[in-house]
Amino acid sequence: MPDCAICSDAVEYQVQGSPTIFSCRRCGNYEGGSAIGWLPVKTLDHRVRLSGWVRDQNAVGVVPRLAPDVSSLVAQMRLPGLRERASRVLAKLARDRSDSLFNRDAVGRDPELQGCSYSLNEQDVALLIRILIDDNCLRINGGSCALTVKGLLAAEELESGGSNFAQGFVAMWFGEGLRDAWTNGFDPGIRAAGFRPFRIDNKDYVGGITDEIMAEVRRSRFVVADYTGQVNGVYFEAGFALGLGLTVIPTCRADDVAKLHFDIKHLNTLLWHAPAELADALNRRIRAVVGTGPTAAGPS
Repeated sequence: MPDCAICSDAVEYQVQGSPTIFSCRRCGNYEGGSAIGWLPVKTLDHRVRLSGWVRDQNAVGVVPRLAPDVSSLVAQMRLPGLRERASRVLAKLARDRSDSLFNRDAVGRDPELQGCSYSLNEQDVALLIRILIDDNCLRINGGSCALTVKGLLAAEELESGGSNFAQGFVAMWFGEGLRDAWTNGFDPGIRAAGFRPFRIDNKDYVGGITDEIMAEVRRSRFVVADYTGQVNGVYFEAGFALGLGLTVIPTCRADDVAKLHFDIKHLNTLLWHAPAELADALNRRIRAVVGTGPTAAGPS
């Protein structure tokens, strides 16, 4: 049985092919092999980052390809803070042990939990568990712990979306012609409705752009698809979101609406002329078809 190229543990199985898909108890599922090439994992911090990053990708349905350039970029990524890492522990405990006591030492040795919480070892996990205890999300019972009501509710929020639930993905043309529309239209309109606007070109990422787009769409509550400029990628992103069952809000600058593809001309597209008009109309449309987001100031 081969060893994991990230953590050197034995991989449980591998799917033969080019590239090969490896499955590791700690690191999750990833594509690798000699056809792609490996960058040696030279430090423990690099291993922690790679394990956590692969687990993050798996969580949104992506099996990443660990080419040398990807591995190198992940090594430079910032580690999540202690609070975020503790939340990852809480979410996994709730999935696996929501109604029972668990042994703290045994949990700390769980390789999957170590991987998804960006922990090096069981001592790192023990620190995260102490944070959850101090937050009253876990209660102590001798050498064991159990989730409190507060912990169960916090875990439920994390699983239903949590901070990701607040994201609104914007698919649009990134040209200079729409810079003002983003700054004074899409961004403030989505924020006014209580959501966090997201554009893929504002994200630092590694790996393939298509994988990142799909991952972020999965993390979003809805997608705003602006067809101004008739960018092929916008049609792809909107179609992918619809396939996931997400709400897609079509928009288009009024002078470009005649160019819409025939298969979407029947949609109730929000037409706009100026950014300020777009911000107000988008705020109202989101509230009407999605609802108000978690950071909304009030009715509009």
